[in-house]
Amino acid sequence: MPIKGFDLQGKKALVVGAASQVGRAVALALAEAGADLALTPCTRSAAEQRQVDACLTAVTKLGRQCQSFAVDVTSDEDVRHMADMAAAALGRLDILVNTVDLPFAKPLLETTSQEWTQVVAGNLTAVFLTTKHVGRHMLAQGRGKIINVTSILGDRGLPNAAAYCAAKGGVVQLTKAAALEWGRRGINVNGIGLGWMEGDPLAQETDPEMRTRLARFLPIHRLGQPEEIGALAVYLASDSSDFMTGHTIFVDGGVMSHS
Repeated sequence: MPIKGFDLQGKKALVVGAASQVGRAVALALAEAGADLALTPCTRSAAEQRQVDACLTAVTKLGRQCQSFAVDVTSDEDVRHMADMAAAALGRLDILVNTVDLPFAKPLLETTSQEWTQVVAGNLTAVFLTTKHVGRHMLAQGRGKIINVTSILGDRGLPNAAAYCAAKGGVVQLTKAAALEWGRRGINVNGIGLGWMEGDPLAQETDPEMRTRLARFLPIHRLGQPEEIGALAVYLASDSSDFMTGHTIFVDGGVMSHS
């Protein structure tokens, strides 16, 4: 049984990006704490939908109600329709977790305007749209918790990743602005800033020697595990975090403490 303040029994949560390892870990943690869920991918690709379906199966095995919805998170109409369907299916939406992520690494001078637009759409516009359309339902009921999963690169920056860093930095600022705008209306908006995680596409594509060097750079000397994000998401989704809003908590193995 979860600690009383972290009990999500009766809560209804939407996890956007449940095809990713972090999205799946968050969904399972919320379900274990008692929440019923709606799950979506980030795109309408068959591969992502299979991962979402696998996550749905895992959630239902925990005894929780679970629905999944196909969506392109960069489409205003798609996201609006998805939010309405999820709210109708679950009865309401108490929790939104955005785990959208479109990795991209390329020198600034080689980044095309089309690539810039795609990266910003996949990493920032998607969070804006889900926050906006799910936020309408939360504002109507006078309460809600929004959790935006972003990256340390939205604060720290990285060479050859300007578009990605800019988009993730936008998520940090969107989180702050929405928290200020909706704080008096019962909505808490917080973020989780991820460090280098196992399962991260950029980390996975790195050769073994570079992965070893990366791990040595981190004060904890290892990459993070997706499951390590779940407990923090439960806290931010629970009543225990009612006095916390507008913050992004970095789960990074200590890398943000480097000068």
